[in-house]
Amino acid sequence: TSTALPKPLIPAANMRLPEDDETYLAGKEYDWEMLPEGSDGCLVIKNFPVSGELFDHTATVLMIRIPSSYPNAALDMFYVDPALKLKATNAYPRAAEQFEDHAGRRWQRFSRHFEGKWKVGTDCVASFLSLIRSELHPPN
Repeated sequence: TSTALPKPLIPAANMRLPEDDETYLAGKEYDWEMLPEGSDGCLVIKNFPVSGELFDHTATVLMIRIPSSYPNAALDMFYVDPALKLKATNAYPRAAEQFEDHAGRRWQRFSRHFEGKWKVGTDCVASFLSLIRSELHPPN
């Protein structure tokens, strides 16, 4: 028996997510694509819903950097365009004041991290999107 971790499923030339992630995204009817960036990839989801009560937009383009070693490596931080400001203060949210260029576009970076330790074989795009939804569209 082998205890080796599974091989990364996103070689730079292929830019595909694991089948379970693609099935999840399709089931949620997200308009998404994978874009290459060096040896990594960028998952881009168009028209991602955002709380219009909290932010100055009701939707944005969401980007998650997918490391070439995913799903063995954790997903970390997320990015949006257009940039989001808090409606109440017209300020950027905490730890979301930085901007970075990825996949040929300028993005607002939300420095948010997966809570606890990334569990290989359990955590995935769906679990990371749950964290993002709780930030951008929290329950009332």
